[in-house]
Amino acid sequence: MQEKIIKIEKNIWDAFSKENEIGLYNGLSGFILFYDCMYKAYPVEEFENKLLAVIEKTNELIEEKQSSITLCSGIAGYGLTLLRIKSSSIDISEDYFNNIDAFLLDDFKLFYESNCFDFMHESMGIAMYYIERFKLNKNETLSNVLCAFAENLIHKIEIDFKQVLVKSDESRGEYYSLGMAHGVAGYMNFLIYLKKHLAPLNTDISDALRVCADFLVSYKQYDSQTKQYYPNLFSLKTNDFIPSRLSWCQGDLGVSNALYNTGVFLDDTLIIKEAIALMNHCATISFEDSAVNDFGVCHGSAGILIQFYLASKKFKIDYSREIDRWFETLKKQTNNFEEFLWYENSSNKYIPETNLLVGTVGLGLTVLTIENKIDLTWLEIFNLH
Repeated sequence: MQEKIIKIEKNIWDAFSKENEIGLYNGLSGFILFYDCMYKAYPVEEFENKLLAVIEKTNELIEEKQSSITLCSGIAGYGLTLLRIKSSSIDISEDYFNNIDAFLLDDFKLFYESNCFDFMHESMGIAMYYIERFKLNKNETLSNVLCAFAENLIHKIEIDFKQVLVKSDESRGEYYSLGMAHGVAGYMNFLIYLKKHLAPLNTDISDALRVCADFLVSYKQYDSQTKQYYPNLFSLKTNDFIPSRLSWCQGDLGVSNALYNTGVFLDDTLIIKEAIALMNHCATISFEDSAVNDFGVCHGSAGILIQFYLASKKFKIDYSREIDRWFETLKKQTNNFEEFLWYENSSNKYIPETNLLVGTVGLGLTVLTIENKIDLTWLEIFNLH
């Protein structure tokens, strides 16, 4: 086992006893995913025992306190993680998942009927759990749940996408998000993933995809500071573009992935060419212009690195120079895998973090992937495929 993996795993396990969040992105469900992948990559009893220990603690926390329902921090993310476990020693009953199905259902419906579709925190993320359930057992009840959701989403996008997309908060007022985590790119990738894995869905997604793609491209505007074409947000309050970092959650990397998948689905060579040109341009953006402050997946160097790695496989283009460049950046940011600090914007401080989204769990999965120890399918939980 390589030394960097040993260092990353030690950091994660040292934090295990202090972690009391259950979430996939922000807690123990991410640990479960990591240790399942570690056991697959290195099938030794130690990692299987740690996997079991994390599952046991997560179950205890769920029994002790009320949990959210979301993909990011709640039961949907936990259920999705359990469904994706590869270890044959983990046997979870159908009744257990039936209980999760029922627990999520009312809030899931309330979310999408109220135009709350956000991938990380609302109904598209919860749908990822139900999609995984349907992939494994083809249950008619699950099919009906997903088809009702899908038809609602597709219809609303076709009728008035702006009303689906618009969000608001006190500081920004109303705004549109364009990126992968919360915005238009995320809708595009999710629709394609949903259609691929939900065979009973008879509704065509082509018109909805075209609406999303046209909307996204209409907001293309080069920013000389960030060197990117697609902003993070467009403010309806000020009519201003809020620029993007080079990252997973926002910016041109995720937009490129979504445009490429959309172009392939629609058999549209112009969209495919736009996606590839965008990724090639991202390859020219320096660390200094990237606005990257840490090593995480969300908006750090691991997220950039893994998206170039994914693009190299999808586009059949050699991005090895960019992968190597960002890996060297990652090494510097972690002091050669000795120090793992997340930059918290609100406090302008560096803080130790182990979770999947901005910490060492995401870093560990990234390193395992580029070392060819695991495949790329775990990126589906980040809406990348």
